Amino acid sequence: MSPTSPQGAVGRIRSSIPRWLLPLVVALRFRLAWSRAAVREDARAQMRFLLEHTRPDADINAVARDYVRYQVRRGELRWHPEMITSLRVDGIEHLLAARDEGRGVLLNFVHHGYYDGAFPSIARHGVRCRMVVYPYMLEPDAPLWIKQHVALACTGGGTPVSAAVGNDGITDLLRQGEVVAIASDVPGRTPLSFVGRDVLGSFGAARLATDTNSPVIVMTSDEDADGPFIRLHEPFEPKRYQSPKELLQALLVIHESRQVRWPEATDLPLSRWGTP
Repeated sequence: MSPTSPQGAVGRIRSSIPRWLLPLVVALRFRLAWSRAAVREDARAQMRFLLEHTRPDADINAVARDYVRYQVRRGELRWHPEMITSLRVDGIEHLLAARDEGRGVLLNFVHHGYYDGAFPSIARHGVRCRMVVYPYMLEPDAPLWIKQHVALACTGGGTPVSAAVGNDGITDLLRQGEVVAIASDVPGRTPLSFVGRDVLGSFGAARLATDTNSPVIVMTSDEDADGPFIRLHEPFEPKRYQSPKELLQALLVIHESRQVRWPEATDLPLSRWGTP
């Protein structure tokens, strides 16, 4: 994309906004977005999906407002990578120890919190990830925000891997000792239970881990009084589970607990799962 193109100009403008001005920009964009009936209805539907069966007493309208505000802020921070590429990483020792065993490692995540800032934050500790992405995200004509999203995630030396390489290509990476990041909240054909609903998810991470005997590290986004941070959980060993599906369901228990507690930080939950 040429820096003189309209899209390039938009990118330059958004990245040039001073950090001190970002709260005002987010507030204005949020007010504009929330004023639209379609945005309000979509936000309520997104949050009902997560909370209807898990937190039935939740104020959906209030959480929906928080969700739209969070989406707006995430969109702005994408153009200020310095603000989310140095997140605290709790549990980095688990990933370092698993990698140093010489086997490949599956880094399992869902689209929640500042997941795009997680990979460069981890890279600062000396671990560079291969990130499996949809093929269209790497196309020259991909939307501007997608290109920025990929660029941000790859800050620090991470490498995107097109899902088009298939399981064989990803298996090769794991057998070469690479750390491969794969999201599980993508539509698939595997029946699962998530947030009290029957959904169809992707078998990929659990199947690949089982086939290659690679430990799985669950990566979640959290937030405390010091701000957002990344948590890496103790490794899951595939051999301890009777099937890849049982392993996958165990991984999702951790992800579900974070999303139910911090639902507004979930990125478009309705688009992440298939339905039976």
